[in-house]
Amino acid sequence: MLEKRKTGKNILVACAVAAIMLVGGASAYFTATDEAENTWTVGSVDIDLQEPNYDDSDTENITPNQELDKDPQVENTGTNDAFIFVKFTIPKANVSTANENGVVNESQLQELFTYSINDGWSLVTSSENSDGNTYVYAYAAGGECTALSADDTTPVLFTDGKIKFKNIVEGQLGESVTIPVYAYGIQTSDITANDSTAPADVWTVLSNQLVA
Repeated sequence: MLEKRKTGKNILVACAVAAIMLVGGASAYFTATDEAENTWTVGSVDIDLQEPNYDDSDTENITPNQELDKDPQVENTGTNDAFIFVKFTIPKANVSTANENGVVNESQLQELFTYSINDGWSLVTSSENSDGNTYVYAYAAGGECTALSADDTTPVLFTDGKIKFKNIVEGQLGESVTIPVYAYGIQTSDITANDSTAPADVWTVLSNQLVA
């Protein structure tokens, strides 16, 4: 009888140890996994230089004092706001002009067209050459560039969208004269060390990019 009790105790102990081992083998740590993914959509600066009223048929055989349609404007066709600049060159020549009464003036090196600039544009820089003067204007007011929103369009550069051919005495020019116009756009933030929006500061950054 004593031997049986002892055996039974050993069996109980063995069973208890087995139960502990079974529970330990089946357990697991509580864990969790999460993930954060930041996604940015890359924007774009795209522009379209337009001259809605320009007509090739109106550029042939122009006459002194004739007003011509010249209405460059810039549309923001991108997704981001943009600062806009326009560069153009007015041709020059050593020519004589005539007054309204027909009196001929002394020949001199001069621009061949007269014009004025519309409100909303500010002169940034100019340079003179023997064959033409080049100007850069910013879409700006109050000393700061004006942000052009997506799908918006700047005012026309030249007042009333017109320029005027000077009253130049016949026979002094070749067969044609041209006024090249270029438009440029750049993002409106994070472009200068101190986030300056002054036209000269922004144009410096933009022009450096153009030659890079």
